[in-house]
Amino acid sequence: MAGTSTIEARKRELIEELNLLPPGEERLLQLLNIGRKYPAMDDALKTDDRLLPGCVSRLWIQEELVDGHLVFHMDADAAISKGIAAAVLGLYNHQPPDAILAVEPDFFAQTGLDGLISPNRSNAVASLRKFLATTARKYLPDGR
Repeated sequence: MAGTSTIEARKRELIEELNLLPPGEERLLQLLNIGRKYPAMDDALKTDDRLLPGCVSRLWIQEELVDGHLVFHMDADAAISKGIAAAVLGLYNHQPPDAILAVEPDFFAQTGLDGLISPNRSNAVASLRKFLATTARKYLPDGR
């Protein structure tokens, strides 16, 4: 399946990057840095219909299909939400829908971040994964 190895490689790199840092706050700060580096979303796209449900802060996501690959535009009004979303979306950005469905963003447990983010933020991660799966299915040729 095209793209799956790319997503897995990105995930391994992210886990290695985070695990090089001492556990705790420094890993959260790295998420903030990842969020700062994520390409800015056009303000015109920050509409209520693009808000991720289940997120404590406002997190806007817009996808587009480009040459068979999903491209995700995102922004948030809270730095930690943006960092978490940027880390997750960074795994899947510019990948085909079938590859997105094949790989879970399960790096939080492998880096100790699951114990550092609030339960509400953990719920937002679940909402983000649901959004990714729903979106990827929408763009599959057979609509699985």
